[in-house]
Amino acid sequence: MADTTTVSIDNVEQFKQQALVWANAFNVVCLLDSNGYSNDRYSSCEWVLAVDELSNDLTYGQEKSAQSFSELNKQVIAGKHLFGFFTYDLKNELESLSSNHADNIGFPAMYFFEPRFLFELRGSKLTVNRNYPETFELIEVISKCKPTDVYSATARLRCNVSKNEYVSKVQTIRQQIEEGDFYELNYCINFSAENVELNTWQTFLKLNECAKAPFSCYVKWHDRYLMCASPERFLKKSGRTLIAQPIKGTNRKAGTKQLNELQREALLNSNKEQAENVMIVDLVRNDLSKSAISGTVHVEELFGIYTFETVNQMISTVSAQLSSDVEPVEAIKNAFPMGSMTGAPKVEVMKNIEHYESFKRGLYSGSVGYFKNGDFDFNVVIRSILYNQTTRTINVPVGGAITYDSVPVQEYEEVLLKAQAMFSVLGAELLINN
Repeated sequence: MADTTTVSIDNVEQFKQQALVWANAFNVVCLLDSNGYSNDRYSSCEWVLAVDELSNDLTYGQEKSAQSFSELNKQVIAGKHLFGFFTYDLKNELESLSSNHADNIGFPAMYFFEPRFLFELRGSKLTVNRNYPETFELIEVISKCKPTDVYSATARLRCNVSKNEYVSKVQTIRQQIEEGDFYELNYCINFSAENVELNTWQTFLKLNECAKAPFSCYVKWHDRYLMCASPERFLKKSGRTLIAQPIKGTNRKAGTKQLNELQREALLNSNKEQAENVMIVDLVRNDLSKSAISGTVHVEELFGIYTFETVNQMISTVSAQLSSDVEPVEAIKNAFPMGSMTGAPKVEVMKNIEHYESFKRGLYSGSVGYFKNGDFDFNVVIRSILYNQTTRTINVPVGGAITYDSVPVQEYEEVLLKAQAMFSVLGAELLINN
């Protein structure tokens, strides 16, 4: 393992841009950026860039994923510093489920790698996994990368369902809820475009600037890309403590602080949003209890209201103490996929999700993050743009929780609100059929 060197960076924002441009020349990149978000008391990193595969990677497609979690756990308990992702479709390994819809992006089911180059920024201090002369040689190479100030993107995004079809499906889901089939279902739709030439690193930087989300990430896996502005943590392990922070409840951020206080109060006092949130909190409590010491699962915060660049969100925090006989990856496996992207009860709604949706979620509704010395931190992949450079295809999936109290037209409007930042960055012309 190479030594590490810490140096001071004069222009941090410029360095971040230049480093991403430099990294994008490699086949594999994972960037995690908290955007200086001050309301995450569990934050463990500000900005981390992992580049290129140092050793044999862990890549699992659907055809060979049966042992993916156990193989990953061997690497994690060996203490390796790994970066990568879990896709939503790993549910098929965990339960008797299937995903039969077309996948026009094509990430593998799971991928993790030990990076050849690792950069971590804390304030203006940059730590690099290289010794003294090599670190300065790398920084000099990166400093010669020149991000262009000109950014433009145009995509004609078409939704995979019409507005009327969306409304009809939500009405049918509500009927199933009334009949007792399930309590809550996260229904997602997909906006896509073809034949689009996209500068991925520019697109991410623009999205990141617009959203400033605490769990933003940029992933390059060969010709597949994720540009993500997620506000949500899936699961974190620090020592023996597990932390989950599901989001359920969204409204638009108002233009002034005074008006937004009214929006925040409206969100906090919404019976519908509280009902959505508490159902997922109960599901998360159950998921964590599979890995926790009995009696240690605790709701630290219920219905916390947090403000981001374009929306207000209702976020709850659940913690637990990991049982001594549960390995780190097993804790993730016991909680995956995250309840905020499924609904409750989990297995039943995942079966119905496959029926109602008409696209393969793939990395959307999955998770990106890292393992280090047995600890980990993973986001929820939402508020994202996915891109296949070879087929020149873009996906912008979005969704929301449907409960008995859901009003179909309002749910559709909430979906468009959640997609606002992605649409704006892509200069999107929306082709929506009523």
